[in-house]
Amino acid sequence: MSSSETTANRRGRRGRIFDLTERTPQGDPFESTEECRAYDRSVRTSMIIPMQHMMKLVGPDCGPDKEVLEIGCASGLLSLRLAALHPGSTFTGLDANDAFLEVARENTIFANLVSYGGDFACDWARYTRLPFADDSFDVVFSFCAINRWDKPARIIPELARVCRPGGTVLLYDLARDADEGMVSFVLQYAGGDANAFMRSLRASYSADEMRELLDAAGLAHWSVAKEGINLIISSRDQETGYSVGEPGIYERIFD
Repeated sequence: MSSSETTANRRGRRGRIFDLTERTPQGDPFESTEECRAYDRSVRTSMIIPMQHMMKLVGPDCGPDKEVLEIGCASGLLSLRLAALHPGSTFTGLDANDAFLEVARENTIFANLVSYGGDFACDWARYTRLPFADDSFDVVFSFCAINRWDKPARIIPELARVCRPGGTVLLYDLARDADEGMVSFVLQYAGGDANAFMRSLRASYSADEMRELLDAAGLAHWSVAKEGINLIISSRDQETGYSVGEPGIYERIFD
């Protein structure tokens, strides 16, 4: 073997820094209420940029008299923020983890005490069989929860079922095939959350895998886009670009 062939083989073996070729499902890693409270405290700072991005994407569809559903609402933080910004909309959060729902209700009580709450309520549900009739919501969204789902091929069609014609389904999660430079950048600031971040990344989907999943579900017309380290799936085409520091997350909250 020539020296050039040896070099090429070495580059091939170490072509990627992280072992992210195969998806590694993780299930729901949060078992106790205290773990969910710790997650809630962490995402208030570590996830502020992706939350701001998600609010920019979902916000335009949250007008007066709109019914909005969040699947996998966790501690309820994102829906509560959106509800405060859009008092004319009704927000419903669902989660399959009772511990997370306990924290979401704590957050709701506190938000209402400081006149920040908006119209938000949360409850337990099985995502593969949502307790709603067809065409019940104008907006259905999920934020960084797909990597914890064990049956996304059954869940995503349910989200489409409960969304009204002309409405929007918007799913936002990590992209396992994100640029490795971006992964390295995030890890620099992850601190004690680095292991949890990597578990979630390994459990996430690549853009091609998500496209295959949608095609199999009869949702080939949905869009799949990568933005930074995130994967954005939508039932309609939309601009997913974003610049860090764009206004939006605190608009009108403290008026």
